[in-house]
Amino acid sequence: MGLKCSKIVKTQLSRTADKQSETCKQIYLCNDDGEGLSSLQMRGLSDTRPELTPETVRIVQTSWAIIKKDIEHVGVVMFMGLLEDNHEVKDTFVSFRQKSEQELRQSTELRSHVLRVMGAVDKAVARLMEPEKLVAFLHHLGQRHVHYNARPEFLDLIGPQFNNAIQPAMEDKWTPEIEEAWADLFRYITHIMKETMIM
Repeated sequence: MGLKCSKIVKTQLSRTADKQSETCKQIYLCNDDGEGLSSLQMRGLSDTRPELTPETVRIVQTSWAIIKKDIEHVGVVMFMGLLEDNHEVKDTFVSFRQKSEQELRQSTELRSHVLRVMGAVDKAVARLMEPEKLVAFLHHLGQRHVHYNARPEFLDLIGPQFNNAIQPAMEDKWTPEIEEAWADLFRYITHIMKETMIM
């Protein structure tokens, strides 16, 4: 691997100053085939962010108006699913570790955390028409999770649990399109948060 990388780096350094500057900003390491890896690829992320279509935004905003009516209940269902299915996630919350399922359901700490998480979802949905503000908000949120020692891979678990929680809240209005729109939104949120979490 080292020899291949050395040849590639030498080749790249022989380019013009502009190209060299661009290469130095983007290529940090090489894979086993000697191909350069970008900083995002090194962090396990694709070079391109997931996109949100106008239709996805419309569906999310419309369904959120319904979900918000029972925001605390939806959040508790989501978090209970997350904590019950993933003991490693539960262990990251010091105040949740030793609590039974029943104790967690009645826990004021859980409800407080749930309301913060659902508040963050609300802020993200409110910024869907302002992509720069949404990205800035999600980067800040990702940085905050670094301070909480949250593992980036845990973010991938939230979207499916969120969909499980909102389906009953949507009742007969639930559709595969709503499920897909929220899955797309959480893929987007997760990717952008991870950009500042994995260094």
